[in-house]
Amino acid sequence: MVEFLLKGGNQAVSVNPPHDLDFHITKQGSSWLWAVTSVFGLLVVVYAILFFIAEMRSTSLVRYSLAAPLLVSLFMCFFYFTYASNLGWTGIQAEFGHVKVNTPVTGLNPGVRQIFYSRFVAWFLSWPLLLFLIELSSVSTAEQHGETFSVFDMIHSLLVQIFSAYFWIVALLVGALIRSTYKWGYFTFAAVSMLIMEAMLIRRQFVTLKTRAFNAAMLGFILVVVWLYFICWGLSEGGNRIQPDSEAVFYGILDLIVFAVYPAYLLFIIKAFGDWPAFSWKGGFARRVDEEHAEKPSGQTSVRQSGETAVPQTHVNHPAAAAATGPALAPTAEHPNVAAGHATTAHQTTTTAEIPAAIPVTRETA
Repeated sequence: MVEFLLKGGNQAVSVNPPHDLDFHITKQGSSWLWAVTSVFGLLVVVYAILFFIAEMRSTSLVRYSLAAPLLVSLFMCFFYFTYASNLGWTGIQAEFGHVKVNTPVTGLNPGVRQIFYSRFVAWFLSWPLLLFLIELSSVSTAEQHGETFSVFDMIHSLLVQIFSAYFWIVALLVGALIRSTYKWGYFTFAAVSMLIMEAMLIRRQFVTLKTRAFNAAMLGFILVVVWLYFICWGLSEGGNRIQPDSEAVFYGILDLIVFAVYPAYLLFIIKAFGDWPAFSWKGGFARRVDEEHAEKPSGQTSVRQSGETAVPQTHVNHPAAAAATGPALAPTAEHPNVAAGHATTAHQTTTTAEIPAAIPVTRETA
């Protein structure tokens, strides 16, 4: 595809010329972008063939893992086709005038820079699929030892990661479309959101799923690489330090690593070492509650029920109790409702007057 374009002479910038811009991509930048488009286009073809073969013949886990890299490659190929065609952009006056051109068009100082908003749309569509593929590769290759993975824990972790990714992508897009220094406030929001996403990803992968060895090294490498997106943004859309052609090369290399090489590696890991994971609908908190109930002894543990007043029970058959309370009361004419063992509150308290006086003991003298 690249040779075809070179023979025909890359005419994208001529057919779709930039207008009212001082800083924009050139024919050389467009040619690089067509090369990246070819890579993602080739991946789309390969993944599509494997996907439909798996749909018809395979019942393994690969069938469910091929959809993510296929869609990611399709979204990125769509974006880079737009990028190389010099479409999907808008012009924003730069905050700083670090980049200079020989023939300014707008006459503004700093000049107007070409901002490709279509890039952020591709990221918005691709990042959730990449996070899903990371999760699938980890749960399918983790050592379970008879344990099950919680569905709610997985959903909770993925939701936080996905919406954190959405937030930093939108924040960088909004910041790129702002001329004033307030764009760096959105850059800060994006960086904080990225920290939240990576914190959840690290906790899930390294603590919960215990990702180790080369998989952990690859994931750590990707966690470092994604921060280069922020550096590239700061040098291009933010700080206007590098030309749009250099921006295209920088972003293109990062996208090839994150959205082409890494998904292919994850797919290989799932195919070679993946196994069906066992899931449970109970989360970590539910498991702890079950364990507490399992350890708690059965039977009545209290002398009262909920809402009742504790009343000590007295056994009349006990000699000490009988001596302290006196003889049981029998029903009389004055108290017809008083029965043995069921005295009223007035008769529950024994006064000293009701206790018979002690019989004096006389000692005989010789």
